Amino acid sequence: MNEQEIIAKAKTDVSAFDYLYDKYFLQIYKFVMLRVRDRDIANEVVSDVFYKAMSKLHTFKWRSVPFSSWLYRIAMNEISNYYRREERKRKLVGVLIHESDEPYGSVTYEEAQSYDFLHKYIKMLPQRDQDVIVFRYMEKKSFEEISQIFGKKEGYVRVILHRALKKLEQSLPKEVIENVGRKVS
Repeated sequence: MNEQEIIAKAKTDVSAFDYLYDKYFLQIYKFVMLRVRDRDIANEVVSDVFYKAMSKLHTFKWRSVPFSSWLYRIAMNEISNYYRREERKRKLVGVLIHESDEPYGSVTYEEAQSYDFLHKYIKMLPQRDQDVIVFRYMEKKSFEEISQIFGKKEGYVRVILHRALKKLEQSLPKEVIENVGRKVS
């Protein structure tokens, strides 16, 4: 049975959805974990993603877009929903910006390249920019795959990524940019 037939069967037989869950769980979990960075929250969000996918499977129409793109789109929406709920409790960006009052001093090249260091700066970008950066560099998705997930043309996704990286570069401390420049040249 190919995936299209499995999806058609899963629309009427819930047990057929197990195959889709097993096939895509790890990909979706890794994507969510990169965004929320907390195991309990990731478990909750991923649970919501697959619950929504299962309950809304009847709305999925097989086109040229892979099923995984549909799941990623649901995951992006659920992550956004999570952060909207959390934002009511606290200002997420404010917390990330003021996480430490210590000056950056000398940041090593390795630290500047680490996802932990970059994460707080990536989180300051608009949601769409964050998603494109995560899909391209953390999930290692091609521009074609990202364009399918967003439902946009490839050129548009490239422009979003270029602009997002420029915004990220502008938000990084000057010392980091200088240090990275020295290591690259």
